[in-house]
Amino acid sequence: MAAHSLNRTRTILVVDDNALMRKLLVRCLEEGGHHVVDTDDPRGVLDLMRALKPDLVIMDVVMPGLSGVELVRLIRADQGLAPTQVVAVTNLSTPTDMLRFSRAGFDGHVAKPIQPRDFLATIDGYLDGKGERI
Repeated sequence: MAAHSLNRTRTILVVDDNALMRKLLVRCLEEGGHHVVDTDDPRGVLDLMRALKPDLVIMDVVMPGLSGVELVRLIRADQGLAPTQVVAVTNLSTPTDMLRFSRAGFDGHVAKPIQPRDFLATIDGYLDGKGERI
């Protein structure tokens, strides 16, 4: 059992248009003791964040209608949502991609395909304030 789960359950919002990836992320996070809410619609994320007040948002970068880069910029522009940590989960991982993600406002990055145990440890690190910033 992770140390933080002794204190309180953490709420994580997962945003990904790929149903199989979303299911995998949710399963990993729930097995790690987190409360997880997921959505495939990036357009509803700001309202969902206001309602949930998640501890962390995990989102894909390439989504139809509104990209993760555009969405994280909207999150950072909203004073009430801006402090929330946002981690990109994507197969884009060149140095140019990392710079673009950092400038947009992502706090971190996890490369796809994910390894469930490593993924959970990485996310727990962000929740505990020890995640590697991009």
